[in-house]
Amino acid sequence: MSEPSTTMTVPHAPDPTAPILEVVDIYKLYGGVHALDGLSMSVQTGEVHCVLGPNGAGKSTFFKMLMGTERPTSGRVVYKGEDVTRYPAYRRARLGLSVKFQNLRVFPELTVYQNLFVPLRRKHAPAQIPARVGAMLAQVRLPGSEDRPVQQLSHGQQQWLAIAMSLASDPELLLLDEPTAGLSQDESEQTAAIINEVNASGVTVIVIEHDMAFIRSLKARTSVLHYGRLFAQGSFDEIAANEDVRRIYLGTA
Repeated sequence: MSEPSTTMTVPHAPDPTAPILEVVDIYKLYGGVHALDGLSMSVQTGEVHCVLGPNGAGKSTFFKMLMGTERPTSGRVVYKGEDVTRYPAYRRARLGLSVKFQNLRVFPELTVYQNLFVPLRRKHAPAQIPARVGAMLAQVRLPGSEDRPVQQLSHGQQQWLAIAMSLASDPELLLLDEPTAGLSQDESEQTAAIINEVNASGVTVIVIEHDMAFIRSLKARTSVLHYGRLFAQGSFDEIAANEDVRRIYLGTA
């Protein structure tokens, strides 16, 4: 009598060329008005991807769909091949997604070190945290600031600290909501350098912005939203040369 087969099915390795994030035919209605109107787009693993658009284009709603703080009326959000449309924000975070909000969520009465210790302790042993904090602060242009109260930092420095806090969970995908809001030109340029260095370390980055000069400095693939739809997509140079994009920024489209 022959023995039963013991052949095992070997799972396929993830496809490195597959998008890390896809939104598929997303609609979001508020009181009968479409904030997102059939939006579909994807973000490739390992890229910096900028999402651009004038006020009312749907950027904030798109951001909320990615974070999981709101659900679409219809459509799907797919992260690393998994449908996460109904997942709450904390579950998406466990899968490797992290967020830096436009509004600062730092603790001004605590020191820089204490602000980083709180998120770092979730994934790192206490003995590892001091070295990790030092490395992170060097990356975000705040070396040696561990003992400074956060309220003594400039607005730009607090923005950089918030980026560091969002990296404490070692994310695979980082969402940045208008990271240059309130920053000087020099601070914006340094923020672009920080983002590119974070990306070079292996983190995919999505930047929601309206500042075209800042996006130019990132030299990233760019998607333009308009009335909740994908209006244009390409390199920044292609977007900047698009007459229709210029028209919507002048308010004539």
